[in-house]
Amino acid sequence: MSTPDQPQPPSGWGDATEPPRYGQRVPGGAPQPPGYGQQHGQGQYGQQYGQGQYGQQQYGRPPGAPAAPPATKPGVVPLRPLSLGEIYDGAFTAIRHNPKVMLGAATLVILVATVLGVLVAQLIVPAISSSFSSLTATDPELADLGFDNLMAQAVATSLGTSLTMLLAQPVVEGILTVSVSQSVIGRKLSLGEVWERLQGRVGRLVGWSLLRTVAGAVVTFVWFLVLVLLVALVADRSVGAAIGLGFVLALGYVVLFVWLGVRVGLVAPALALEGQGLGRTIGRAWRLTRGSFWRLFGIYLLALVIVSAAAYIITIPLSVIAGMVGGAGGSIETFTTATLVVSVLSSVITAAITVIFVASVVALLYIDVRMRREGLDVQLAASAQANDGGRSGGEPGPPPGMLA
Repeated sequence: MSTPDQPQPPSGWGDATEPPRYGQRVPGGAPQPPGYGQQHGQGQYGQQYGQGQYGQQQYGRPPGAPAAPPATKPGVVPLRPLSLGEIYDGAFTAIRHNPKVMLGAATLVILVATVLGVLVAQLIVPAISSSFSSLTATDPELADLGFDNLMAQAVATSLGTSLTMLLAQPVVEGILTVSVSQSVIGRKLSLGEVWERLQGRVGRLVGWSLLRTVAGAVVTFVWFLVLVLLVALVADRSVGAAIGLGFVLALGYVVLFVWLGVRVGLVAPALALEGQGLGRTIGRAWRLTRGSFWRLFGIYLLALVIVSAAAYIITIPLSVIAGMVGGAGGSIETFTTATLVVSVLSSVITAAITVIFVASVVALLYIDVRMRREGLDVQLAASAQANDGGRSGGEPGPPPGMLA
């Protein structure tokens, strides 16, 4: 039976350790503060194993109650809601924790997809080259420089690699997400174990990638059509008004894409870890991100800035080397080949850096949001404890009753 000084712990979180009563005396006659004499590792009201951190209010702990022991950290991040630095540090640590999967397997898939894209591109190079030939026919200098063939290779390579990466990227993201989810509880999976968990969900990941691309193309087409019609109507009356309207519509287009991108940004990790249908997973990701837009947006944006700067620093020397090799060769064919090789290398490096780091960050954000909203840290702590005991810890899938 509880007393006025001892509130009941919330149901559903297990048995809480009985805390000291208010007003107990210690030697010297001073009142004993709440939590005095508590043994290391004992929980507060509503606190499960692994929850809580100094200065952080736990689930069910009344304001002003004593701080709990630090959260357990069996893997790459502590099992509690994460800070910005912990998410980025966890992403880098997850890569170091399982480099064979996070770097080796992911980069290999990206390399194969890029090479296949270049090979597919060679099938459409002649058609594209003939289009540029009409431009160089009136300019002998461009024709002598092989402008038509160089531009055809660039455009075809871009189209080919975009197509193959559209299919390969969701597979890489799924592999990375599964690996990160296990690194959180201190487990290192082999590539075979990762694929065993993921293979039944690859189709939905690829389907989500295709759906996202088609939806983006449709929205862009509709927006462009509306932009042209409205600007044409307004331009007859005022050119300045037409320019202003075009700017407002362009800004609205960017805002819409950013907002939608953030709201569905957790679909891929949810598909990889929960295994629900695509429609249900989109709705679930939408609900998980409700009220967290600005935090998620800021973390996504900073992650993209980091990887863009890293990719730029690495690919610039490759471009300089390509120019030197092409110039030393003294022929258009040598220059075109050097440019193509550098393009492939740059694409692989840029895609690897971007996909590996950003996918790791998104996977940790998914786990962080679920720890904040659903108490996933309780299940993860139990899985980590089972793993320490020599049993197989499960992936952080949805606890019973937590799926809408």
